[in-house]
Amino acid sequence: MFGFFDVFLSYINLVQVLGFLAFFISLYAFSRTSDQHLLIGQAVQSFVLALHFYLLGANSAAAMSFVSGIRNYISLHKNVKKFAVFFMVIYIGAGIYTYEELVDVLPVLSSLLGTAAVFYLSGIKMRLVMMLSTTLWIIHNAVVVSIGPLLMELFILGITARTGYKLWKLSK
Repeated sequence: MFGFFDVFLSYINLVQVLGFLAFFISLYAFSRTSDQHLLIGQAVQSFVLALHFYLLGANSAAAMSFVSGIRNYISLHKNVKKFAVFFMVIYIGAGIYTYEELVDVLPVLSSLLGTAAVFYLSGIKMRLVMMLSTTLWIIHNAVVVSIGPLLMELFILGITARTGYKLWKLSK
């Protein structure tokens, strides 16, 4: 049992603190009733995650988070649905540019799935694709030992599953 805590404590440093900061920003953003506050929170969270992943050496995840921050920020000012394909091309290009190992594919696929879900799907289908997207981030974060973002994605997966279940029950 102490072995787990020793390993956990060995990973607590500035990089992991930034990951937990992103998690707390995410909690704050998702608790807002204002769409504008949610999007601002998600943009800030994405930029903090970009720095966190960059310092971890997870450059593909850093690039995906950075582009997502820009996407979230732009969405405050314009309907970004018409920009969905543009962001997907940017995600693919950034993914190719930053690719180093197989785990780097996960944030790229997740970003593509998440963008498609948000811009082209709705209801239960959107939630299912978002859950797949979140699952890819969970795997990535576990592999690169990104503790705060791992917890954040687990939280998001739970909330999304709960919401999807509620929608399913309402449709019956």
